[in-house]
Amino acid sequence: MSAFITPFERISSKGGETTNRRRFLQKVLGLFSTLIGLGFLGTLIGYFRPKTELGGGNILRTGEGEPIPADRLQSEPSVIGIGINGEPTIVIRYGGELRAFSAVCTHLGCLVRWVPQRSEFFCPCHAGRFDANGINIAGPPPRPLPRYRVFVNKDGYLELEEPLA
Repeated sequence: MSAFITPFERISSKGGETTNRRRFLQKVLGLFSTLIGLGFLGTLIGYFRPKTELGGGNILRTGEGEPIPADRLQSEPSVIGIGINGEPTIVIRYGGELRAFSAVCTHLGCLVRWVPQRSEFFCPCHAGRFDANGINIAGPPPRPLPRYRVFVNKDGYLELEEPLA
């Protein structure tokens, strides 16, 4: 008998059961295909699951994941945090009411900031300007900022709802 095993020779296992290399490779490839399919299925399920933050609701959070209390707007003109679907979101107090908008400029995706002295949002990338309702009023932004419903929840944190139409 030679020292090399040809692809057609049988490999015997402890139980006396024999299999050839081709069958062994089919089983290994089947196992890997199943694992890849399960990974894809897990990703697909994660994609379609509702997008709620820790503990439920769409609470505005800092970059570190801490909820942002509404009373921060007493000392600051605006607050920027992570909102629905991980979207950077800016909340302002204007005319006695809370307003929330996407903080992403509709031109090239730079972050806007609130300028309370002018009652407008300003995008520093290309001097885009939006009024207090998120409407584009100057510069290259082609669309208004998406607006969200915002309220203070029972725990005193800023909470968002889906964009207003």
